[in-house]
Amino acid sequence: MDDVLNSKFEKLIRGQITYKSNNLGLNLLISRLQRKYMANQADEVLNNCLKEMNAFFEKYQSVLTKDVESLKNL
Repeated sequence: MDDVLNSKFEKLIRGQITYKSNNLGLNLLISRLQRKYMANQADEVLNNCLKEMNAFFEKYQSVLTKDVESLKNL
């Protein structure tokens, strides 16, 4: 994933921006990662959350193209 998207993912996980997708799986992932990070705000936890978010977007990139564009424009 590119740097713009990575910075958006980081802000999402930290709860600095909000995003609602039409994709239930993505919404569940975002809220789970936010809870995980809020419980332990260590850099290592954030990096693991970012890796998981990137892996999800790589795996499902064909169905998440609209979400990628929307996230970049946040």
